[in-house]
Amino acid sequence: MAKTEETLQLEDALRTRSRKKREYGCEEVTIGFAWENKGNEIVDYMSMDAHETFRCYEIKITASDLKSDNALSWYGDYNYLVISEDLWMRDIDFDNYIPPYAGILVSENLQTMRNAKKKAVSDTDRAMLKDSLLRSLYWRMVQYRDAGDDALLRQMQKDQEQLQAEYDQYRRQVDRTMFAQEDYVRYYGLNHQCSISLEQQAKVEREQYFLRRDGKFLWQKDEQGLCCPVCGYHTDEKTPFCPACGADLRPVKQK
Repeated sequence: MAKTEETLQLEDALRTRSRKKREYGCEEVTIGFAWENKGNEIVDYMSMDAHETFRCYEIKITASDLKSDNALSWYGDYNYLVISEDLWMRDIDFDNYIPPYAGILVSENLQTMRNAKKKAVSDTDRAMLKDSLLRSLYWRMVQYRDAGDDALLRQMQKDQEQLQAEYDQYRRQVDRTMFAQEDYVRYYGLNHQCSISLEQQAKVEREQYFLRRDGKFLWQKDEQGLCCPVCGYHTDEKTPFCPACGADLRPVKQK
């Protein structure tokens, strides 16, 4: 069954409490092992400090949770019932559900409504609690690691899909450019009855640009009037193109 939002908030509050107190804490700790004829009880949250003091927390949100047949596990040196504010406001005699040594914490602020009293824990049970907490912490670490691996894998798949889409777009652009280049070379040759090299033509256009920029690929004045720098045709009228060879003699527009 999925946990409610309030349950998750109380678990998060307990984790924060453990971090602040520098305790080792874990939710859903299975108590004991099958070879001990145990392992059937789960503490909602358990923590241990540097002095091996154990604290067990049972989380209940509603009255039906509290009155259910699910066993409440009180194995720690200190034990707490952690409940929602709504449950605390109900007219409930909590002594009917928890032992007198158990404390009560309310809401995600973990407000203390009843202090917990220390409970005697045998050395055998203390060792069992330590082993149980260690096992649960290990499996929680494995779950977090696997979740991290899954998240990393999903991110890598997403990145790969994005890169593939970008490559496909680039490939289409390259294909269109190559087709346009082949088309230009073919039909230029057919129209002008000659063969050209696009690379050589680009070189010619580049050289013309610099000449035009420097005013050398324009109509040139001499004794006979205006002279085309390409074919030597003379005229008295400055036209954009040479009437004889068709050379573009317009000046470069400054951007």
